[in-house]
Amino acid sequence: MKTIGLIAAMEQESQALRRMMKGWKRVRVGKYRGFQLEISDQTWVLVTSGMGLRRAKEATQTLVAAVAPQMLVSLGIAGAVETTLNIGDVINAEAVCLLDGENLGEQSSLGEWPAASREAMARELSKRGARLIYGTAVTTRGTQYLSDPSQLLPHPILEMETAGIAEVARGYGIPLFSLRAISDGPGAPIPVNLGEMMDEDANLQVGRLLKTLVGHPGLLFRSLPMLRNTRIAEDNAAIAVGAALLNLAD
Repeated sequence: MKTIGLIAAMEQESQALRRMMKGWKRVRVGKYRGFQLEISDQTWVLVTSGMGLRRAKEATQTLVAAVAPQMLVSLGIAGAVETTLNIGDVINAEAVCLLDGENLGEQSSLGEWPAASREAMARELSKRGARLIYGTAVTTRGTQYLSDPSQLLPHPILEMETAGIAEVARGYGIPLFSLRAISDGPGAPIPVNLGEMMDEDANLQVGRLLKTLVGHPGLLFRSLPMLRNTRIAEDNAAIAVGAALLNLAD
């Protein structure tokens, strides 16, 4: 039986995978509420870390200590840098690096899915009008922007957790895979500055967000497409994860 650890930052990302695959049971993973699924010759253990680098590292450390997985998967949504990426496209990150202010850290390689998994992901995503694209996960500390995307591998995406998960995975010698779907980007920007809505530890300040929306009612209407795009991305990421894992070579 192969044990696979899955880490999502947000509850909505976790729920998308649980909607797609039935039969999960609640389990305790240290201080985290986890979900476990027995399927074929695999055991999936899913935890929701919360947003940000520190939380991702802590959740992964706890998950590894609790279930000793043979592989890890970072899943969820991300922001596009390039205009060529569409909402719902899934980026299979081949490498990850940390963006800290203006400093772009060294890239580290991520796991490579077998051909059967790649083909299954591409096939299932195409049914939803989305693509599987290979790129680079750029983990940020809150809202940051790449000044020179050309220094990266093709198709960089911005997210807040994978570099932290990768640090733990490297320490234990566990392969890490990353599948993130595009929820926003140059053609569909988030209508508020998320950096201004977070504290220094990447906690989303709901009160601050609500105050901004109440003070600018037009943002409510502009937020509707963002909510729709986020749901599409969450579902596509979950579909890709399921297709990849169910088609792993023995």
